[in-house]
Formats: sequence, structure tokens, C-alpha cells
Amino acid sequence: MDHLGGLLWTQQSWLEQASSWIDRELHQQSIKQIGSIKQLRVRHWSTILQVPTSVGSLYFKAVVSDLAYEAALTQALSHRYPHCMPQILAIVREQGWLLMHDGGMMLRETLKTEDDIQHWENLLPIYAKVQQDSARYLQELLELGVPDRRLASLPAKFQQLLADTEILALNHSCGLSLLEYQCLQNKADLLVNLCEQLATFGIPETLHHGDLHDKNVFFSNEQYMFFDWGDSSVTHPFFSLHSTYSSLEKRFNLRKNSLWFKQLRKCYLDEWVEYETKERLEEAFELAQQLSPILAILRWLPVLSSMDATNRNKYIEAVPDLLREFLSMIQKDDDHRKDL
Repeated sequence: MDHLGGLLWTQQSWLEQASSWIDRELHQQSIKQIGSIKQLRVRHWSTILQVPTSVGSLYFKAVVSDLAYEAALTQALSHRYPHCMPQILAIVREQGWLLMHDGGMMLRETLKTEDDIQHWENLLPIYAKVQQDSARYLQELLELGVPDRRLASLPAKFQQLLADTEILALNHSCGLSLLEYQCLQNKADLLVNLCEQLATFGIPETLHHGDLHDKNVFFSNEQYMFFDWGDSSVTHPFFSLHSTYSSLEKRFNLRKNSLWFKQLRKCYLDEWVEYETKERLEEAFELAQQLSPILAILRWLPVLSSMDATNRNKYIEAVPDLLREFLSMIQKDDDHRKDL
């Protein structure tokens, strides 16, 4: 099934199966469909259908099997944090199917100028509170199928990654060079040290969204809603701003030392002051930033593994680029230490 990817989502038999399930759920909840179902998005790893109903537009999402935990996780988060999570009508846990209410306007539609990044100052504290509370439910999250990417597991996952030369696209024109590959092998002990250092801080490992950017946050009635939990994992919370920074950097052509990034870091870390001093929080955050490209790679692996070679080739640069980012951040830290 998974290797069919986007092809599956457009097959008439699959669309009829999904539509029949939607019909049954609407009937059970006394909701009337008032128009044709529209397929809004098709990706290899997921699809989204829009369902016009008597209670407004509803949205159905399906994902490949490696990401099926998203349905049960989103439902659990919806029950626990209804003020900032999608409103779920129904799920099929085994298939990763979700039927949910409209979340309002995508945050990206409201972010028209750099000054509008202040929305992030409002929503990051909400997200941090969810992370802090979720730390109390780690076993429940893992039982739902959320991937375990805690710090202690990262060195082994890194070694597994380096052994997969196909994913690394070794010596491919867009992949890693042999020199880069050797450099990464030489950094394996450093990665272990970074994980061990980060683990010494009193910051609990918890739920990490994995793809926290302005297309996965919605805004309605002065409330922010966090959607798309298919890239999430249980790991260190401070990895979360990697996607936020990357998105804003590309969107507004910001530099790495932008004052906005410093301000967003501050408003996020201010929520963690009960765990560590301000200085130690900043130190932990910098360590997390060095490791965050590795976490970004790990969220790609289930998606890439579900593709055939032809489809995987379309994303051949994803993992090598993130590994280059990791090497760059390590080198930058080395240079900084030499200057001190």
C-alpha cells in the first residue's frame, strides 16, 4: 500500500472507501453533507479531503502506515488540550484516518510581513505549556505509537543513518561527498557527547511536534490551533524551534542572527524558567540547535522508506542537506570556542 503513495489516494476504489466511512460517521453524528467531497491535497505520504456539511467544512486526512499514529495522538491531544488542538469527530486508528472540524485560517495567511512574526511570540508559550504537561504522559504517548527519539537513543540512530548509503545519496551529485561522509563518521563521538551534555539539564523530554511552522498552525477566534502531528516524536523539547526558524528564515529572508530569532528564543525559554536558570536554558538551547538537524532527518526517514526509488529520488537532497547543516553548526561551535 505505502509504496503506491500518492497514487493510492487518487484511486477511485480508495476514494469510495474513504467516502463511505465519512458518510457513516456523519450519519452517526447527525451531520448532513451538503456538497461534493473535494480532494484538497495529495502528497506521497498523505491526502486531505474537504467535506462540506451542515456544521461547516470538515476535513478528512489519511497518511501512510508509518505515520498512522498521528490519528490517535491528535485525538488524545484534542481531549487533553481542546483550546489549542484540532476538534476531532472520528478516527480509524489502524489506518491513520482523521475526520476533524475546520481549524480556521492558516497562520501563513496572516503572516504577510516580517512584523507579523509577533504571532509566534503569542503561540510559543502555549506550545511550551503543552510540552511541559505532556512530559507527564510519556508512556501513554509511546503506547499510541509516537516514535521514541529520546537523547539516549540518538547515537544508535545516527550510526544506523550513516550505514544507509542510499538515503545519504553517497557520491550522487546531490548527495554527500566521501569527504563529508568521513567527517560525519568522525563526529559520532561528538554527537554522543552532545546528547550526554543536553541530558544533564533539568529539562524533561516530552512531545516534540517535528514540523512547527506557519502552515501547521491555524488561527481562529483569537486562538491558535496546532495541526499535523505526523512528524512528532518523544524527545527533547528544545528541538521544536528548528522548523520554526527554518520556515521564517526562508519566508522573510532572515539571517541566522536576526533579532527576531533571539526574541522568539527568549519568549519560548521564558516558559521554562522553573526548570533551569536563564543562563543554563540558553546553554541547553544552543546544544539542542546543534542536534536539531539530526531530529529533522529522523522525521524524514519513515516518509522516505515508504517510497519507491523513483519517488524517493525527488527528495534525494533532504537528508544530505540536513547533515551538512549539522556539520556546519558543529564547525561554527568549534570556531566560537577557539575564539574564546
